[in-house]
Amino acid sequence: MINKFAGFIASTCLVFSFHSFAFDNSQAESNESKEKGKVLYQQCVACHGQNGEGNETLNTPAIAGQFDWYLTRQINNFAKDIRGAHENDTFGLQMLAVAKQLDPQIDIPQLVAYIQSLPVVKTQFTESGNMHNGSRYYQGKCGACHGGTAQGNSSLNAPNLTGLSKAYLARQMSNFSNGIRGTKAEDKLGRQMAMMAKTTSGQELNDIIFYILSQENISQSNSSASK
Repeated sequence: MINKFAGFIASTCLVFSFHSFAFDNSQAESNESKEKGKVLYQQCVACHGQNGEGNETLNTPAIAGQFDWYLTRQINNFAKDIRGAHENDTFGLQMLAVAKQLDPQIDIPQLVAYIQSLPVVKTQFTESGNMHNGSRYYQGKCGACHGGTAQGNSSLNAPNLTGLSKAYLARQMSNFSNGIRGTKAEDKLGRQMAMMAKTTSGQELNDIIFYILSQENISQSNSSASK
């Protein structure tokens, strides 16, 4: 009986030791991946900022706080000329050369893992607009996919829109509407956005963008109030 009990204890300890080793090994691999991603990210700093906050002067979007699967898909799209290859996509063309240098199996996952570790840099909300109309238009045309507060929806492959600048949002809507983005047969999700982008313009679009911009500010206020 004693031998059986001792055997049970030994087996249990062995199982726990194995799981602990597996966890430590996985954590070490994750840390190593992020470190390699940090090295890769240095070529992105000049445009996207040290913390992925973006740079309006250079027309580059914030990437910190974005879903990992969306970042992965867009980098791959640039690398495969699915996005950014149109002659009128001046800023997209700049991304092509960078994306094509990355190994899709090794570099991109490591780069995205590092970007995911970056803190989200909140921007000061100074825009003015019609919140009532913006909310109404946004919920009617965008909310079903991108979420009620523009937070995105993984199950629908819809990215997070908060944290993006007014200029970037307006430019991408224009690109979708004018056949500069979302036209390739391989880009099913992009083609869906191109179709939706054509349903809004002018002041209605300005109000939608105002609503999206306001959501980061609201989220920031709520976060501060809960502390």
